[in-house]
Amino acid sequence: MKTLLTVFALAAALTSCENLYDDGGIPRIRSQRQVDAYNATVSSESQKLVCSRERPLGSIIPEFVCMTVAQQERFAIQAREEIEFQRQTQTVDGN
Repeated sequence: MKTLLTVFALAAALTSCENLYDDGGIPRIRSQRQVDAYNATVSSESQKLVCSRERPLGSIIPEFVCMTVAQQERFAIQAREEIEFQRQTQTVDGN
């Protein structure tokens, strides 16, 4: 009986921890099947999701990270601009 209560308490605690993360009413995508289902409902190519499993720095537990094609393109542009800025800064400084 004590073990059953302990398991129930642990399950309740884990469930309540999941609710701490505000998802803004958007369900969290946890599998490629869910990504494919979402992408089937989107007409614009730039709004389709691209997901990958990534390990956060300092962790060995991979997370399922998703972003739209448009977000990926924006990040790529920002990265290229930052690299170009760093190159120009180094050229001016003489480093």
